[in-house]
Amino acid sequence: MKKIRLVFIVVVSCILFLCGWSTMDEGMWMLTQLNKLPWTDMQKHGLELKPLEVYNPDGISLKDAVVLLGGGTGSFVSSEGLIITNHHVAFGAIQSVSSVQDDYLKNGFYAKSKTEEFSIPTYNARVVISIKDVTSEILSAVSDTMNAEARTKAIQAKISDVQKAMKGTTDNEYSVAETYNGVKYFLFGFEVLRDIRLVYAPPSSLGNYGGEIDNWYWPRHTCDFALMRAYVGPDGKPARYSRSNVPYTPKKFLPISLNGYSEGSFAMIMGFPGRTYRYRTASEIQLAKDETLPLTMELFKKRMDIIEAAGKKDRAVEIQFASRWRGLANTFKNYEGTLEGMKHTNVVDVRKQDEIKFQSFINSNPELKSKYGNILSEIATVYDDLKSFNKKQIVLGQIMSGVDILRTAGQFRDFANSFAKDSTGTVKASDARISDLKDFINNTFKNGDLAVDKEILAALIQKAADLPPSQQIEAVKHIVGDKEGEKRDREINEFVHDVYDDSRLSTVEGCMKLMTKSADDIRDDRFVKFAIELDKDNAPLQAHAQRFNAQIGQLRERLLEAVMAWKGADIYPDANRTLRLTYGEIASYNPRDAVHYNYFTTLSGVLEKETGEDPFIVPPKVRELWEKKDFGRYADPKLGDVPTDFLANLDITGGNSGSPVLNGKGELIGLAFDGNWEAVVGDYIYQPSMNRSICVDTRYVLFILDKFSNAENILKELVIH
Repeated sequence: MKKIRLVFIVVVSCILFLCGWSTMDEGMWMLTQLNKLPWTDMQKHGLELKPLEVYNPDGISLKDAVVLLGGGTGSFVSSEGLIITNHHVAFGAIQSVSSVQDDYLKNGFYAKSKTEEFSIPTYNARVVISIKDVTSEILSAVSDTMNAEARTKAIQAKISDVQKAMKGTTDNEYSVAETYNGVKYFLFGFEVLRDIRLVYAPPSSLGNYGGEIDNWYWPRHTCDFALMRAYVGPDGKPARYSRSNVPYTPKKFLPISLNGYSEGSFAMIMGFPGRTYRYRTASEIQLAKDETLPLTMELFKKRMDIIEAAGKKDRAVEIQFASRWRGLANTFKNYEGTLEGMKHTNVVDVRKQDEIKFQSFINSNPELKSKYGNILSEIATVYDDLKSFNKKQIVLGQIMSGVDILRTAGQFRDFANSFAKDSTGTVKASDARISDLKDFINNTFKNGDLAVDKEILAALIQKAADLPPSQQIEAVKHIVGDKEGEKRDREINEFVHDVYDDSRLSTVEGCMKLMTKSADDIRDDRFVKFAIELDKDNAPLQAHAQRFNAQIGQLRERLLEAVMAWKGADIYPDANRTLRLTYGEIASYNPRDAVHYNYFTTLSGVLEKETGEDPFIVPPKVRELWEKKDFGRYADPKLGDVPTDFLANLDITGGNSGSPVLNGKGELIGLAFDGNWEAVVGDYIYQPSMNRSICVDTRYVLFILDKFSNAENILKELVIH
């Protein structure tokens, strides 16, 4: 992690953490909890597999077919390391090899042989090889006499020791994950595949059909998939890209089903969900609802508008920022839906009512009351402290992470601070630091634009100037002083213009030259000076945030202990980017009075949505195939049409994108790629009647590979039932 990065405190929260799971479908379950699930009931609903076929800690199971990939999840679908995931998970990879001349984002990409596959060095695939409960080992480092900060440091140090000891001299990587807010800790082992190549991506008119207009909404008609391949060295061990590398042979890969499903069919997902917040309190929700989410949305929207306007003028700029803009837009819309969901569910009041019941239970037991009786009020007090710096840390975090040249300036500041005497007595940075900085510079300028950067910095400084007096950023106050209105705007614009003109960091050549200078000369650069000034605000703020994190972390652990004392230890933990299983069934839903949403869409619906303008452009060949009813074996016999997307009441969140959707036999029937608008608040509460996963049907995927792209070499690799 870069030292410049501001600690950002996630304060979004959830409701109903006291209620436990009330339906068979709720929960993102750890694989170590499978024996806690109602396996007999699951089998009655259509599951044909035994627990050890899903997860076998001592043998091969479905777990071995699923990988942590980029910002999402993928799964092996061939014996030659072929990975299927979402188009939007592979979006950064596609963007990285695209240009105006070779516009793979727009036109798609298809490697007709392995020699044509593109190396994507920024991606790796992680396969879970072990899961071990290390709670007692981690918590052996703490005592009841430690304060919150000392306790946090002790735990972090112990986690580092455990990870290093387990890794030893192996090529594997090990990571300790905190679960139940620190009540339990699990050590995950990973085989890390570092040579990942792009194999296939549909054009955006298919892979992102509907764009941001359809995002988070049902019905969907998006063919959101892409294919990548994992390679290893000739010895079969993970290795970085080399022409001599060979395709990875997974222990397990998924067969693909053409048999479809019906409403009520069993379905399950295995993947790596990001974060959920179902064990938080009313005070935490309130700040998220009133301040954190709205302010973050406002800052994101400013950046999005600037990038979008520049992209409309220049396709090259649009490609450069495509992945970044999409990430901002997706989060913006997610937060928008979350706020609407919080209002619709009356989340704060419902939470408060649950807390009354919780407090009554705690007070009924003298021992529990002594230990946890004040836990809710203690959390509220700590959150009162967060209010004193929350807006400042959000805005400053956006400035320091959202402006490319400022991030570069921060890198140079740290680079200068790393100078030390080498064996010859020369004061300089290490060769490793020099190499890392060069890579950072090249990547930043490849995917950035100076004019866009300037506009973003000016817009964010404007927002910083609007902060309340008690949360002002000193470096910004030095720029604007007490000026208001047009005078303030002019002062900010002049500063931004001057700092870019006066700095060597505005060009690759200038950056490379500055790297050869002394530490003092580097610190004297105009932009580096600005980064240093910002850090004068950031350093104490970061320290304050760390104190908050330590305090709230300890309180949340105690809260979960109390919840588990009430509801039992077998509740599912919040998602935390570790491998999870969720199960349920194919299901339609009724979003509002007199409205029913069916559980599937078809290729005919794709044509119905066509407008001829982005994002509803249907490739001519797809229209031709539809008109001729040339569906091959991919049409549903009852529908006489190709199914495109479908719904299931599977409990997922961000990070699950690309996760395999499996039938009762463990066959691939789809890929999860979105959630529905009515349940975007699902990170906070699972609503059985509303929560739905939106998934692309594997029959649509195969139809596009076969009929649209004639991808015979890919189809030959797949096992299709």
